[in-house]
Amino acid sequence: MHCNLRPALLLRALLSCGEAGGGARLAKRYVGLYTGPYFDPSAPNNITTQLGTHAYLPCKVRQLSNKSVSWIRRRDAHILTVDRFTFIADERFQAFLVEATDTWTLQVKYVQARDAGVYECQVGTEPKMSHFVQLNVVVPKIEIVGESDIYVKAGTTVSLKCVITQALEEPAYIFWYHNDERVLNYDKSLVEIRMERVAPDTTVGNLIIYSPRREDSGNYSCSPSNLDSASVVLHVLSGEQPAAMQHGNSAARAAPTLGALLGAAAGAACGARLLSVHAAPRALLRLLVLVAFALVFPVLCHDEDVLVERK
Repeated sequence: MHCNLRPALLLRALLSCGEAGGGARLAKRYVGLYTGPYFDPSAPNNITTQLGTHAYLPCKVRQLSNKSVSWIRRRDAHILTVDRFTFIADERFQAFLVEATDTWTLQVKYVQARDAGVYECQVGTEPKMSHFVQLNVVVPKIEIVGESDIYVKAGTTVSLKCVITQALEEPAYIFWYHNDERVLNYDKSLVEIRMERVAPDTTVGNLIIYSPRREDSGNYSCSPSNLDSASVVLHVLSGEQPAAMQHGNSAARAAPTLGALLGAAAGAACGARLLSVHAAPRALLRLLVLVAFALVFPVLCHDEDVLVERK
């Protein structure tokens, strides 16, 4: 009897071929044959996506027949979908079937960092069958190169660079804002905006301000699509220099205060009094007190003149 038969006669063929000595060959040929639903082992079980993009978690179920397919979030055992029906208030989750590949796909829109974790694809057999998919979420880093406060002279071209790293996908755009108002580059003689992909995971956005004026001072932020923003504060100076301002503050801190001068005078007086107690005559005591006040009062008068000028 021939062993190459149609599937409908499989069981009868197994028995007859086994008796005829062809059982070993048939058993080897039909290894992996399933009589009900089973998961396709070629389906990926580890998915990596970028923050803010859409994630697609596949679950290939062969010979499903009339069984249902559910997606469950493992961290809280929340049932997300059953077949095409969604059982969570978060509208970012949705399941759909690609019939050509027998794949039930869980879609997660605008992925957030907290979406990372294990998801279970469960088939309603008895007992239940499960396939697990790990979702990894990559969070890009974004920063504006330089200090958080930038000082430039009026009329001096300034270039702000927004660097986005660890990004699987290039942002569709990078918007720049000045004090919450979007910067537009209609007149490229004043402002120019550029964006360049400099590495497989790095994008640089550049805001160039030509001949900045004092009114161009303020907060500047770069905001890539689907990502957080980064910001700096720009100070456009007309003549004054931050170093000079800091020097002035240091000088003010170094100047002696009125209390310190009076303390010095009191100290001198106390020293003179101690001398008088021990050995010095009264004439010497008076002389020391007069000298101490003669040294202190000119400085106090100078400070009063400065205060009057400032007023």
